[in-house]
Amino acid sequence: MAQDGIVTVNFAYETDGALCYPDLIKVGVALDSGDVVSFDAKGYLTAHHARVLPETAVSEDDAMAAVSPLLTVEGHRMAVIPSDGGEERYCHEFSCRADEDRRFLLYVNAVTGAQERILILLEDETGTLTV
Repeated sequence: MAQDGIVTVNFAYETDGALCYPDLIKVGVALDSGDVVSFDAKGYLTAHHARVLPETAVSEDDAMAAVSPLLTVEGHRMAVIPSDGGEERYCHEFSCRADEDRRFLLYVNAVTGAQERILILLEDETGTLTV
């Protein structure tokens, strides 16, 4: 996201091919000088630990059954996401498109097959936000 002359870049730790979103680090860089002007490692400092990911019981194809037929899947990867209760969920992450202007991230639990979360991606010339 670029705003007020600063681009904010998010970095996520990866283990065994899965992005670990609870460990997110955010770095703000000044667009004019390239100087680091902000650094937020709270997620990494509070959530990072050696993870043993559970065995994937739900295949990518089976998880895709939880994706609405109104969405077009454009990409897939594995991810660890935080739950509302402070726990972590090992999920299939699907990048989806509803039409030319609407993109989503959909998370399906890789152990239970339950749909965990849907995020709307708000994209403009300054970058991408998730809601």
